[in-house]
Amino acid sequence: MALENINYDNYIHKKLKKCEFCGKELEPIGLDYLYANISSEYVKYQRCTCDKAKEYWKEKDKQDAEEQKRKRFRNMIKVIYKQNYVGRKYQELNFENFIIDLNNKNAVKMANDYINKNKDKILSNGLIIMGESGVGKTHLAAAIANKLIENDKIVLMGRLTTLLDLIKETFRDNAKSENELIELYSNVDMIIIDDLGTEKISSWALEKLYTIIQNRFENGLPIIITTRFDKKGLISRFSYSNDQDLIDATISKLYQMCYGITLKSMKKELVNAAKQNN
Repeated sequence: MALENINYDNYIHKKLKKCEFCGKELEPIGLDYLYANISSEYVKYQRCTCDKAKEYWKEKDKQDAEEQKRKRFRNMIKVIYKQNYVGRKYQELNFENFIIDLNNKNAVKMANDYINKNKDKILSNGLIIMGESGVGKTHLAAAIANKLIENDKIVLMGRLTTLLDLIKETFRDNAKSENELIELYSNVDMIIIDDLGTEKISSWALEKLYTIIQNRFENGLPIIITTRFDKKGLISRFSYSNDQDLIDATISKLYQMCYGITLKSMKKELVNAAKQNN
């Protein structure tokens, strides 16, 4: 067929697109607009340069970049964790099977309030859930994690050694890099470190922990820890690393970012009450 005999009206889209803000006619980009069998919604147009259009595209690009970043994080988690964002033992812990009594009722209320404040948009304040062994610190933290995950938040939860062991694996596995994992831990919606202070922490581990905490602070993202130690106790437990300045900086930053929830042992409370009555 001779080119001069082609009826281009059958092929070229006749619909024009105008800027929804100022009405300027926009030029199509590429060659898709030449074909009638290509839906007009797939035809790309130049961006208008009016102020409102610039503002719109700035926000749209920001949202698209955030969506792509979250997609990349989710894919990394699927590869690394091979299951949910939290270990299987954590997935079964929720508010429904948390035993509430007069001793922990207020702590559970604070935890629920925290979730409600972070359902739509994650806030920068984190939590330090303190208490003796066996009072439900891990259960309460996991319940928070699972509620946030239900609300489409990206949450990672584990002991510090578990999280850092994955970084150590990057020295043996070229498919993952230390920087990628640090970026992941620094940018997911929530990271929960369970039973902090239980393991002795090396200088290398302390450095990585501080980097993650500082990055999350700068990114305006929270962190939750569970621990049986108070501030002084954590500093003492971290002294194994022999870097007092970094220990102080790490603990101080953590307490700057978080407020505390204390879970008490009902048995201990009964003993104290008995002493007061005698």
